[in-house]
Amino acid sequence: MLGDGDQVDEMPFITMTPMVDVMLCLLIFFMVASRLYDWEEQQFHVRVPEVGDASPLTARPQDLTLTILEPGLVAVGAERYDLEALRTLLESARDAYEDQGVQIRGDAALSFQDLADVLSTCEAARIRHVSLLVRPRDEADSSSPSGGPG
Repeated sequence: MLGDGDQVDEMPFITMTPMVDVMLCLLIFFMVASRLYDWEEQQFHVRVPEVGDASPLTARPQDLTLTILEPGLVAVGAERYDLEALRTLLESARDAYEDQGVQIRGDAALSFQDLADVLSTCEAARIRHVSLLVRPRDEADSSSPSGGPG
């Protein structure tokens, strides 16, 4: 036969020395690399440019408050505008600041058409940030039979 049964094969084994060397090298590498991220800003000597009277470049102006006084007449602050003059005012405000916002308020007795006319004017002036100012119902209004849904 090819081989005698007397010969015992050696058991294979793994040499641990190269693996320990690799692990130690990786440990040292990660210790050094992690230290790079802990540098504080004060360790860098950088001379930062200086400016005089600096204001934010993107300061957002306050939203314009439009008060619907009567059909076709809107107040902005103390000034009164018809819808065409309001459109001109809103376009110039949007040209000054593209994200100009508008808050619309009016009497509860006004019709929805009056609100729709002002909203249409805002759309024509390309004002995209429009909000409606409302207040919660009074307790007396909600307790009346006509105050609830139905």
